[in-house]
Amino acid sequence: VWERKDNDVFLIGAQHFDLSIPEVRDKLTEISGMRDVISKDLWDATNSAHAQIIDLKTGNDAARQVSTLLFTASLSTAVNAVKGLTREEIVECLVAPLRRPSEFTKAFDELKKVAWYLHHTPEGRYYFDRQENLIKLLQTLAKDAPQNQIDDLIRQRLKEMFEAKRKRAYTDVIALPRLEEVADRVRRERVLLIVSPDSKIPPEEVQKFFEGMAQKNNFCILTGDKTAMASLEEAARKFYAVKKADNRISKGHSQREELEKYQQDFDHDFTSTILGLFDKVLYPIKRPGRSPQLASKPLEPSRDTSKPFDGEEQIIKTLTTDPIKLYLDIEKHFDALRSKAEDILWPENQDEVRWSDALDRYKEEPAMPWLPPKGLDTLKAIAINRGLWEDLGNGYITKRPKKKKTSAQIVVESGPDDNGTVRLRINPQNAGPAPKIFYEEDGKVSEKSPKLKDQILATNALRVEFLVVDPSGQFDTGEPVKWTNKLVIRNNLFTKGDKRFVELFVAPRGKLRYTLDGSEPRQGQEYEGQPIAIGDDEVLLRVFAEADGLEAKEDFTFPAKGQKGIKIDPAKPAKLKAKSAKKLDSRAKTFEGLSLAADKAVLFKDVIITAGQGSKMVNIAISEIEVDAEFLESLLKKTLEKFPPDTPVTMSFKSAEFKSGHDLEEFVEHVGIELKQEEIVQQ
Repeated sequence: VWERKDNDVFLIGAQHFDLSIPEVRDKLTEISGMRDVISKDLWDATNSAHAQIIDLKTGNDAARQVSTLLFTASLSTAVNAVKGLTREEIVECLVAPLRRPSEFTKAFDELKKVAWYLHHTPEGRYYFDRQENLIKLLQTLAKDAPQNQIDDLIRQRLKEMFEAKRKRAYTDVIALPRLEEVADRVRRERVLLIVSPDSKIPPEEVQKFFEGMAQKNNFCILTGDKTAMASLEEAARKFYAVKKADNRISKGHSQREELEKYQQDFDHDFTSTILGLFDKVLYPIKRPGRSPQLASKPLEPSRDTSKPFDGEEQIIKTLTTDPIKLYLDIEKHFDALRSKAEDILWPENQDEVRWSDALDRYKEEPAMPWLPPKGLDTLKAIAINRGLWEDLGNGYITKRPKKKKTSAQIVVESGPDDNGTVRLRINPQNAGPAPKIFYEEDGKVSEKSPKLKDQILATNALRVEFLVVDPSGQFDTGEPVKWTNKLVIRNNLFTKGDKRFVELFVAPRGKLRYTLDGSEPRQGQEYEGQPIAIGDDEVLLRVFAEADGLEAKEDFTFPAKGQKGIKIDPAKPAKLKAKSAKKLDSRAKTFEGLSLAADKAVLFKDVIITAGQGSKMVNIAISEIEVDAEFLESLLKKTLEKFPPDTPVTMSFKSAEFKSGHDLEEFVEHVGIELKQEEIVQQ
């Protein structure tokens, strides 16, 4: 103390032992047996002990005073001795005039981070011991970690932090790749490449990759302008070490609490190091008159720190702020996006583009903004719906649509009835604000034909032509739309005396032929209006109808005289064709019926599904389109999203096709449907 140059000692204490004096050092070593402790943590001739390194950085001797004081407080050899000092006791011993207490607390905190032999009791008393502490274990594990595992750990953490969950800016993350190995991925999908920082922006390796890629608009890059990858490796090694130590220091171990704190700290440090290093987003642009290039923007720093880090969201924020590269709301920015697409994706001086070529150019042209997945198809759909583009139906899209022509959508609202009468609703298409609809039954329509009122027509004609005219002149008059009726064959079985007879009818009109031997009815006997006598056994009556080019065919099976019930062959395919719709009259029965129909691969026609009641309801009507139960159930479930859970649901149908008669019998029995023999068709 006498020889200290600063003359700053007012009260001599154990902290003033000078370990550079061999006699002092040897005496303390003799008492403690902790030579390695002194050389690693307190004093070394090369100034490489942990306390010395801390003091070199701070420019004072606070760490050496703290470590020497704690060392002397760790020398007791008495039984059940109280070793070490608390943080508060350390300050009490070291505080002195001309010195700030914070110098010693900071030195103590730094020493805790690096000392190999510093331990603490559950009560918070710190002391030195010959046994290496957790820090030494972690440093050893970090130093010995295989390089390939550290590289994989860094890649995995980068992928986790910037994982493509929404897939709005990119579909996947490729972390620290060899760029020549990812070209194929870039050709197929838009990806985020995370590339080691370089002193240049963009890094030289990235610039070469960009110049060599045809799909220049199909990737973005996360990188930085710092060459501090060594700090990332160090953070990764620390994180690797605490993961490895987790298996060695079990629950209840005296160092478990300390390990868990290091796990949190090193995890946070790992993430923070990545964010400090990878802080720039590169994305492709092309300004007028200049070559394509990679523009740089700082990664958006603002985020909700109460939630886990979401790198994808930060990149989306970066790309959706001025200057904007990524547009998420296509509807809102439609006009600007359409204009860009027409300028960039269409061949020069051409109105038409093959859509597959447009999709390729979208990946290749950096001047084209980015859209979410399928965003270009969404842009196309909006433009077509607004009449600004037109799908030519041959794979090409034109940005100069031709003037639309009028047309009509014809909807069968009901029928045909026994007279063949059908109620039609005619919805004009491309017809302006006050369209005129002309129609002609069984003839050619013109503007001299009768004009339709209220868009409804009840007719039993075989054919009806409709012509829609736009008086405003906005749309040209299109070709007539023809609707064709269906021939409906029915029968009437009656008994006269002890014989059975069948009458045949066709609506709206037509000629009939029939057979009773199962042969083709087209070449059968002509029906002249007289009842047909049939025998007492089971009879198959096959009927063919024809009228002005329209045809229909029906098979009627009549059970043997006196036979009760319905006869169904369980092995043969079966069709249910009902004149009156069969109904599943409750929500439960509808879903049960659809579930059973799905298991049996039933196909339906002429289906009506109703959900809701009163003024709040939805009707789904399907006519001559064959649909399966899965399709109907998907429509129903989507519809019910608009209703509460107890909303009434019913379903009716007139036609259903089954793989076997057994399936038909099981289905109707399960859902409680009554059948008539004439409603069952088996061949």
